[in-house]
Amino acid sequence: MPVIKFRSDDMPKKLKIYIISIIIFGVCFTIVTLNRNRSIHTSELIFFLFLSIVAESMAILTPNKRGGVSVGFAIGFTLLLIFGVPEASWLASIGIMFRILNVDGKRMHIFNTPIYKTLFNGANIVLSSGFAGLCYEALGGTPGQLEFINILPMFGSIVVYIVINAIIMSILMAILSSDSLIKQLYTNIIWIIRDYFAIAPLSIIMAIAYINYGMLGVLLFFGPLLLARYSFKLYVDMRNMYLDTVKALCQAVEAKDPYTQGHSQRVSELAYNLGKRLKLSHKTLENLRFAGMLHDIGKIGIDEHILNKPGRLTTDEYDKIKLHPVIGSKIIQGIDFLKESADIVMGHHEHYDGTGYPDGKKEDEIPFEACILCVVDVYDALTSDRPYRRAMTEEEAIEIIKRESGTLFNPIVANEFIKMLGYKGEVEKRAG
Repeated sequence: MPVIKFRSDDMPKKLKIYIISIIIFGVCFTIVTLNRNRSIHTSELIFFLFLSIVAESMAILTPNKRGGVSVGFAIGFTLLLIFGVPEASWLASIGIMFRILNVDGKRMHIFNTPIYKTLFNGANIVLSSGFAGLCYEALGGTPGQLEFINILPMFGSIVVYIVINAIIMSILMAILSSDSLIKQLYTNIIWIIRDYFAIAPLSIIMAIAYINYGMLGVLLFFGPLLLARYSFKLYVDMRNMYLDTVKALCQAVEAKDPYTQGHSQRVSELAYNLGKRLKLSHKTLENLRFAGMLHDIGKIGIDEHILNKPGRLTTDEYDKIKLHPVIGSKIIQGIDFLKESADIVMGHHEHYDGTGYPDGKKEDEIPFEACILCVVDVYDALTSDRPYRRAMTEEEAIEIIKRESGTLFNPIVANEFIKMLGYKGEVEKRAG
């Protein structure tokens, strides 16, 4: 589930209205479904509340801190199969509202988290699990009675849960980021669909265990759930280590060439966004992101007097500069998770007409990702201050890219980049 950071005092009116609306809908749904309430023993209530809070407290933040994976859905879906609505919805909701998360070494809980955020998260779960539960029963499923014919109701309820949850969070993120709702919806559904369907079988097993053996049966299968969570944590920790390695390499370049400070990060973001517009695969986008961050890593091997020379470079000095793609490619080839970015780094100074370096490749000989990196690298360099010149305006940089499209730059990539920045035709500035 995405982790959104915002404060009530700087929230736009549209965002406030949306958050309040979801909270009201959640409260209304709970009230309307209360007449469906079934008897539940106090011991069962305490038991499942405890499991729900524990499961939600074990959420693992992803490396970018904008999202996380929680095993709370496993308990929520188990509750749905055992008790149905409304028990499943409000037990799962309490679990997420009373969870305790460790964020950057600080424990976050209901007493130090803004109340609107806590209530929004709770309402989200009420609506997601609530409508999923109604779908389960509408398709023929009966809470507390699991049979083979329940496969369709279970499948349908998972789909409803994913869709409702994704819609609620996508609208929120679209308001915050100004991105399109469709884009956010697609991203959120892709993010959770695999994990939720992978966790669902364990929920079914825990529900069967409870129906046949009671609370002890659930505990027996709660262990494998913890093991799955631990395995994913190891994966996230490994990804964090990878990102720390990339950041350290970027800092090494910036220490060598202070005029490029922030350049690698900007190039990486621009290349990634352009790659998404060009519909590259997720894996290719990741390689492109890393290549953008490390495209100048080879400058470590170049004399800093040459890198920071305020005047024109001599032919010999320029020949040494032209070695940095080769040096950079060799450096990252030796790092397993980066080696697929090596060819992109090697080719980011190749030109579409064959006049680039280090190999003089042209047109389709140049990796497509390297063509992307070439355009965004030149754009950011032109619009940044350098030892030998002041930064150009955005319009001046776009004029150069338009002029060199088909010579220095792949025309398809250059044209899409210009569109991405909001220009068209004769460099008409984007509206607004």
